[in-house]
Amino acid sequence: MTKKFKVVVALTEREKDFQAFSEVLSSSPRLMSRVELIRSQNKEHLRELLPQTDILISFSITPENFQRAKNLKWIHLAVAGVDESIFPELLKSKVIITACKGIHSHTISEHILGMILCFAKGIHLSTLRQMQKNWAFTEVMKQRFELKGKTLGIIGLGGIGLELARKSKCLGMQVIGMKNRLKKGEKIRSVDRIIPKEKLPELLSQSDFVALTLPLTEKTFHLIGEKELSQMKSTAYIINTSRGKIIDEKALIDALENKRIAGAGLDVFEEEPLSPNSRLYDLENVIITPHVAGTMTDYFQKVAQIFNENLKRYLSGKKIINLVDKKLGY
Repeated sequence: MTKKFKVVVALTEREKDFQAFSEVLSSSPRLMSRVELIRSQNKEHLRELLPQTDILISFSITPENFQRAKNLKWIHLAVAGVDESIFPELLKSKVIITACKGIHSHTISEHILGMILCFAKGIHLSTLRQMQKNWAFTEVMKQRFELKGKTLGIIGLGGIGLELARKSKCLGMQVIGMKNRLKKGEKIRSVDRIIPKEKLPELLSQSDFVALTLPLTEKTFHLIGEKELSQMKSTAYIINTSRGKIIDEKALIDALENKRIAGAGLDVFEEEPLSPNSRLYDLENVIITPHVAGTMTDYFQKVAQIFNENLKRYLSGKKIINLVDKKLGY
């Protein structure tokens, strides 16, 4: 009799969400005959399950839990950015790591565009004045401008960055994109110009909006600091929906308070949740959202679809998708 792989789903404590996940896998009876799908009910239950777990589906894994999972062969992370699960013991092991790269392309690109439109049309300021019962026609009118002809600099041309570029071109924007690994003569549809990371100052100085859509690694930690912010236009905005630690938050606050840049749209922060004492809350040129850019109503189904495809490949010995490169950290 063929051994069944124990697949532990540690994504949600709600039965409803687990059912949404398992229904996708149930559509492939042959696959389900090869696995035993188990829902982790809470952190304590997960610790009990880990020693017998072959495949773990989770948002992250800690070094302590990894030590307990002696039979672990594969971790499928239900996120695109895997920085929270990168530690030496896992990197040195033979355990396969896959992620949900591409799952957020539409929802996060829409979120970024929403922030860009709010700044361009003064909606963020209108909302603030609404709370004050202030008909601020003249003030808001001075804030408004058209996006057509403006330049968007995208740092990170993965799935989110490419989808953002495509949507931005529909609004008549010029797009400059930065890639970590750039092939000579490479061209990408919807991106007017692609530059290597060495030319980051060029992207910053020419962009009216700068969007961060890249993973957090040792090389991207505080990629945007005082020096980089000083290279931006005083009329430019920065949007961060990737990881808070890619920006030096103290340097950003200083640049915003002193109007060295026009504003910032922030969904992620160096420490989360953002402290009530943060000066960011007091700045009218900042839009804050509570790390929700990547959320969607059918999130668990989409995670299941990616895992389902990979499970087919894994069991048949084919090349799996969304494999995390342990050397690069993403």
